Amino acid sequence: MTHELCGSVCALGGFQFAALQAIYWCFCGNSYGSQGAAPAWECIHVCSGNSRQNCGGDYRNRVLRLSYTGSSEDACMNRNVFVPGNRTFVELNIPDAPAFRTLQSAGLPECLYRCRSGCQAVIFSQQQRLCHLLELAAVPAALSSASSGDFFVRR
Repeated sequence: MTHELCGSVCALGGFQFAALQAIYWCFCGNSYGSQGAAPAWECIHVCSGNSRQNCGGDYRNRVLRLSYTGSSEDACMNRNVFVPGNRTFVELNIPDAPAFRTLQSAGLPECLYRCRSGCQAVIFSQQQRLCHLLELAAVPAALSSASSGDFFVRR
């Protein structure tokens, strides 16, 4: 884990903050939290991927504020930002070409990170820890039972 890795994963979801905790955990969110800053001596863990970076402490976050300039130079990066979407269910009949893949995922940031080439949207179920990677920005009818998960589309 490094500041760059956690920040990049959280940027995929367009989050405002990335937080590193206890050497290797990465969390993403849009609020700083209500607890305020912890004493420096409680945030002593170095990052597993870069010993020169601080990765918080036990139950203590090293919070990074993410910024997006929106300039034309960022057009490539902006294609990798996901936003909450409205679900549209579609019936697909494409032989030998699945419209989605399902895999285990520890959290939404990991699910968004795994949505790479050929992936246009995701459904993430926190309760089941399942990530559905969708080839189209529409939900295949076969996944109608996954309606309880969070749906994000590539911007």
